[in-house]
Amino acid sequence: MQQLFPCILIAVLATSANGEPHQWQYGLSYFGDFKYAEGFEYFDNVNPHAPKGGTLVRATTGFNSFTPWIAKGIAAPGIGVIGQMTMYDSLLWPSDDEIGVYYGNLAERVAVSGDATQVRMRLRKEARWHDGMPVVARDVKFTIEHLQAHAFPGLKAAFDAIERVDVVSEREVLFTYAYPVNLSAMMALGKLAMMPEHYWRERDSSKTTIEPPLASGPYRIGKFKVGKFIEYERVKDYWGKDLGLNRGRHNFDVLRYEVYRDTTVQREAMRKGLLDYFDEPSAVQWVTGYDPARRAAGLLVQDRHHFLQYVGVVAALGFNLTRARFQDVRVREALTLAFDFSWMNRILEYDVYQKTDSYFHRSILAASGLPSDDELELLEPFRERLPPRIFSYPPHNESPTAQLPSREALVRAQALLQEAGWSLRDSTLVNASGVPFEIEFIVNSQVRQRWLLPYVDRLRRLGITAVIRLVESAQYLNIARNNKGDAVFGSIAVSMPPGPELPSYMSSRSFGVANFARLSSPVVDVLIEEILNAPTRRELIAASHALDRVLYWQFYYIPFRVHEPNRVVLWNKFGRPENEGEFRTAFPDAWWWDEKKAAKVAASLER
Repeated sequence: MQQLFPCILIAVLATSANGEPHQWQYGLSYFGDFKYAEGFEYFDNVNPHAPKGGTLVRATTGFNSFTPWIAKGIAAPGIGVIGQMTMYDSLLWPSDDEIGVYYGNLAERVAVSGDATQVRMRLRKEARWHDGMPVVARDVKFTIEHLQAHAFPGLKAAFDAIERVDVVSEREVLFTYAYPVNLSAMMALGKLAMMPEHYWRERDSSKTTIEPPLASGPYRIGKFKVGKFIEYERVKDYWGKDLGLNRGRHNFDVLRYEVYRDTTVQREAMRKGLLDYFDEPSAVQWVTGYDPARRAAGLLVQDRHHFLQYVGVVAALGFNLTRARFQDVRVREALTLAFDFSWMNRILEYDVYQKTDSYFHRSILAASGLPSDDELELLEPFRERLPPRIFSYPPHNESPTAQLPSREALVRAQALLQEAGWSLRDSTLVNASGVPFEIEFIVNSQVRQRWLLPYVDRLRRLGITAVIRLVESAQYLNIARNNKGDAVFGSIAVSMPPGPELPSYMSSRSFGVANFARLSSPVVDVLIEEILNAPTRRELIAASHALDRVLYWQFYYIPFRVHEPNRVVLWNKFGRPENEGEFRTAFPDAWWWDEKKAAKVAASLER
């Protein structure tokens, strides 16, 4: 059987006689190999001699808090570290051209115990907060305890396997898990922004604040006005600027975010040159909305970028499974059959989107065909709780359900609803008590409102009264947090390999915004644990395939968008590396300001 991380088993998982981890490494590799040797000078997808300077302007929908991780308020962009280090450093950092490989950032060395229940990290002695104080082990302990006490429920669930954090010495910290975990769970420690204990000691970290907090990263908060903008200024004496994983990165002097609450307004600001870079959500605007003359002149660029090493579904509709009418799998299947992705993609979206082929879309974790022997071993104990079709039909686009033509799909949906006790009365679908079937969709963008319009029309043909309620972002978050919506959108994309975000989306222990469908299933819980604790590649694939089948045939979600490279529009003001990473774009960290290009764009905008 092929080992999932063979090199690590020899070099990292060795233990001393008393069980303490003692074999140190300079990073963690899920599959066992490192592209970059210890002490490497820089990543291949950067220009180590990139000039510093310039201001990058992007949009944000708003913020009212600088406190990391808490379940209150709207965090400012730049507070986290996933995708980009701004204010804070993380313990580990991934390369852009490898999957499942993290190198030491704040952590100089990492060691994992032989029973996979402990990970020990030694911090760099040169690591400093912006006030000059060293980053020490108690800062790491404080960050984890703050997260476990005050973070939103989905994030808590993602790290609830951590039983305790011990300060071994000023520079060494030991994480102990309640049970054996795989390296993906340990790598998740590299996705957390570390917080300074000595700063927060005199402050209440459970509350929102607009006092710029102390941090350690390549940028610090400069000018800002809540509801208007925020600027991050480059820290010229940043402690980590000469590390191999940072050299050639963090090149802009200022990162500025302008607050535009509406996507349409953001797009207009982009066209007028008020923004430098815009993530275009609309397929129609992507194809028709930008000046062809400026594109032809090379002043305005349309490109596709991977921002994170993720796979799967980035936008899915989840029906609130705590509502009685959504707890019948026949009802959920009928609602799924009523959604016609092909029509919507062809008519509304210029056929630019890919159709979902798995909840692990376009990866080795995607299920196809009939279950293998390894999958059956996992599924058989739950046969009585699962739909028989899991064992006899392939999932997703290969399934008989997905292959039904549009009209036949509606006919089948109507039959399923009738089987579930719903019948038409004067063109209205009602239950035995005469209560009509109603759905209120909660959305926070006009793009998602537009996605739902043809779906609402098809639901009405089934007799379902469906309405779309468009709310602003803060209200949307409150509705989702308080479980007040019938159906909301959310992401269930996972890192590759899957990490603790998976239980935050689907675990029975997670009831926050991340678990937007309020999914609670013993079968799903077991399969998630199998994925997170899989000791070999073979077992990881089997568990992922099994979960993929269960999610599909239980019809918990309706996938709208899968993880594809983002459609981005930018003014051509920047230099960028010749060889960008295969799995994630180098923007913005490894791009830089180009004065000549910026001058040409400015002259064009003036004309």
